[in-house]
This record gives sequence, structure tokens and C-alpha cells, in this order.
Amino acid sequence: MPPAQVVLVCRLSAHGTWAATGAIEQWRRRAGIAGTTTVLGVVAVAASPRRPPRIATERLHLLGGWAPQVWRVGWIDALLAADDPRDVGTPPDVETLRHALAQKIHTRPEVNR
Repeated sequence: MPPAQVVLVCRLSAHGTWAATGAIEQWRRRAGIAGTTTVLGVVAVAASPRRPPRIATERLHLLGGWAPQVWRVGWIDALLAADDPRDVGTPPDVETLRHALAQKIHTRPEVNR
């Protein structure tokens, strides 16, 4: 089976960053998945238009030391009222994320088997 490339996505909340921290910790320990999974990074999506709680920001900082990359996607208020998200257009931080992921996927070195 070929190696899997994974991007973890979490809400930028206490619970979301706690879950992402647990997933990254399992990946780092390679519990049962040694050599089959590559985590490209973690995407933290804003949980509200307000500033995230301190605990979430601290955990995200911790994740930044463990995960290869951490990206943040801000709150997009226009999506709440959109029947079709394509009508809103692509926000700049989502476009930056898309470009970064495409680059990581296409320039990733081969995994030694």
C-alpha cells in the first residue's frame, strides 16, 4: 500500500486543538502506522470571528513545534449566508493554503521503503 499524505484539520478552539495535539502525538509515536503515513501539516480553522481562547493559541503554538507545518484559516462570515460557497469566492488565506499544499505534495521527496 502506498504511503498516505495527511493534512489534519481542526477548529481553533480548546477542544479542536486538543484533538489535533492527540493526533499529532500518535503520529509522532508512529503507533501502528510506521512508514505508511506522512503528515503534511495541521490546518486550524477559526471557530468564530473573535480572537481564539488563550489555551487554543498555546496548543496551536505547541503543534507548530511538532507538526511539519501549521496553517491558519480565518473566519469567513460571508459563508454563513451563502447557499453556494463558490459564490463567495476564495478568501486569500484559503488560496495561500491551497498553494502551499500543492507545493508540498508536488515537491515531497520519495519515502524510502
